[in-house]
Amino acid sequence: MAGAPRGDLLSFRAFRAACPAGYEYGYGYGGGLPGLRESEFPRLRGITYLDHAGSALFPESLLKAFTDDLRNNVYGNPHSQNISSKLTYDTIEHVRYRILQHFHTTPEEYTIIFTSGCTTALKLVAEAFPWIPEGTKQPSSRFCYLTDSHTSVVGIRGITGSMNVLSVPIKPKEISLSEKNRLSAEEQNCTTPHLFSYPAQSNFSGTKYPLSWIQDIKSGKLCPIKIPGKWFVLLDAASYVSSSPLDLGVHQADFIPISFYKIFGFPTGLGALLVNNRIAPLLRKTYFGGGTAAAYLAGEDFYFPRKSIAERFEDGTVSFLDIIALKHGFDVLEKLTGGMEKIKQHTFALAHYTYNVLSTLKYANGAPVIRIYSDTDFSNPDVQGPIINFNILDENGEVIGFSQVDKLASLYNIHVRTGCFCNTGACQMHLGISNEDVQRNLQVTEWPVGNQGLLYDRNWMVVNQNGVCITQKQEPRLCLINPSIDLKKKIMVIQAEGMDPISVPLEENTGKETVVSESKVCSHRVKTYDCGERIAGWFSLFLSHPCRLIRQSSDRSQQKNTKGLASATNISLSLVNEAQYLLINVTSILQLKEHISARLEEPLEMEELIRRFRANIVICAPESFEEEEWAEISIGALRFQVVGPCSRCQIICIDQQSGERNKEFMQSLSVARGRKTNFGIYLMNQPLHSSLPDMLSVGSQVLPVLKENMEIQPPTSSEEKCSG
Repeated sequence: MAGAPRGDLLSFRAFRAACPAGYEYGYGYGGGLPGLRESEFPRLRGITYLDHAGSALFPESLLKAFTDDLRNNVYGNPHSQNISSKLTYDTIEHVRYRILQHFHTTPEEYTIIFTSGCTTALKLVAEAFPWIPEGTKQPSSRFCYLTDSHTSVVGIRGITGSMNVLSVPIKPKEISLSEKNRLSAEEQNCTTPHLFSYPAQSNFSGTKYPLSWIQDIKSGKLCPIKIPGKWFVLLDAASYVSSSPLDLGVHQADFIPISFYKIFGFPTGLGALLVNNRIAPLLRKTYFGGGTAAAYLAGEDFYFPRKSIAERFEDGTVSFLDIIALKHGFDVLEKLTGGMEKIKQHTFALAHYTYNVLSTLKYANGAPVIRIYSDTDFSNPDVQGPIINFNILDENGEVIGFSQVDKLASLYNIHVRTGCFCNTGACQMHLGISNEDVQRNLQVTEWPVGNQGLLYDRNWMVVNQNGVCITQKQEPRLCLINPSIDLKKKIMVIQAEGMDPISVPLEENTGKETVVSESKVCSHRVKTYDCGERIAGWFSLFLSHPCRLIRQSSDRSQQKNTKGLASATNISLSLVNEAQYLLINVTSILQLKEHISARLEEPLEMEELIRRFRANIVICAPESFEEEEWAEISIGALRFQVVGPCSRCQIICIDQQSGERNKEFMQSLSVARGRKTNFGIYLMNQPLHSSLPDMLSVGSQVLPVLKENMEIQPPTSSEEKCSG
């Protein structure tokens, strides 16, 4: 296949020839699938929909059968006793039986509890499982989960933590080694309940984990961790059952949460928890809603639950019309596809072919176009589901950002899913991202905005023994000092390699002993106060010469007349030289990156360039340098006016992770910009009238207003640019 011409490779004939032996494509329709698509999914004309892992699409005949049913029947509240209510109750019970039949089991083995979705079903398990907390006379319970799990599974540890029950993440490779944790007969006799959760199919990579684990773990053959007690298994089947048959007669997990829109596309907001009847009597319930009580007293603490497990846990009136829609979902699924086994064959044939084609795509220099994140080679549908997770690479092997791919796909009406798909564990495993990387990059997604800009941004500066500001121009090692703000503890933690961390309180020292001094920041006079000997000693030791940390005095903040704004006003600034904010555009950096990489004759990381330009707002606009044509922008609820371009200084030559200088960056910027060194724009935000700070959030939409007849003047020139 690798040597085939591209046109032949993408032909339907090549696809049919590449179908794995024994696997049928087309649900038996053969070449008649276009007709099926036209009759059942006419809304897809001109659209390539590739987000079935996010949601299936409902066929027209399902919707018609359901609406015809509603037009021809009166369905009342199932908690009433009249004729229409009895019809609803009986129909719901029929649907319960139909669900059990779909999963090859019976009411004697399992109970169906309807929920609003898979997530709610998981939460129900967490709240009702008979945990034994730490600190009792009995051995305590454990909640173990595979790291390749959906966020909603990992989130169970929030509930177990509040119950003083320990949670233990288990990596996929560790399960295969867990036979060494096998318990002795005496330890297996311990009745302490433990819960292990894993996905039947990874929603990130499509990897199918062995269903044999269910019995192996329940029998004690495999033990996630070595601890006395009895193991129960929670099988997250939401992704798996969308395209594969699940036989609960063979693989008898204790809990199976599902969402029906993953199977039928409609209805949304409806799921179920299938509970093995052997554990159902052990489940505990605290809250009781309408319809769940056989009897209770309003004036006394007396409550007696309904005998039926389903009715005991379905608080309030179930979404009965949506449940009735499921009947038509099962009918149409069988009629159009022939059942889940044929869906499995059809989807695997598509995934197998797509994987092979994507794997063969190369640039002219031989570099791969696609990097696929998978544990298999898509040769066996028993270990691989129809999910292909990938990144697109450039010819140098660097990843092209998923947001950029998403935008380009949208231009061609291709609907794909991007991001980490609510599965951080799998994302870390396949992309090689450490816990520290995630914490560093994802810890803060929004930040308060004050009257001087981002709250606490550039409120401190380092000065020499004479009180003169030290910048990276004089001391490049300043970039090796890493401050971080902890809003909860109200401290700034300062760290550097080889030094013990030290903290500075965020609350301003307003005591009588505080001496307010006058300092200069790039020719501007500001009022400051010293942060003390302890902090001064830390900085002096790290930088190897006497220096001190000073902080701006908030009641004597720097004022700047902003002539370029629509209404000239004095706006409060922190320890900056021009404006509250400096904005850069990633698309502009991409263009500049090409120039610098060519001159250096070596590849550059995007993050390195972003760090060099030291902006406090980073955006991604469609066009490079279009930000220079903006008069003002709105980000979320905040409105900013453009003050002018940022004329760069030699600080961009300093690598912000090593402190090393390279003058090529300044020269490359000058050449790329036509002898100018402008990069980025200065912004001002009008003073807030509210006593509460606004928030600037990652992922907010940026809405610019172009310059028309407005004259936006560049900022006043000065010799030093302290905030580059």
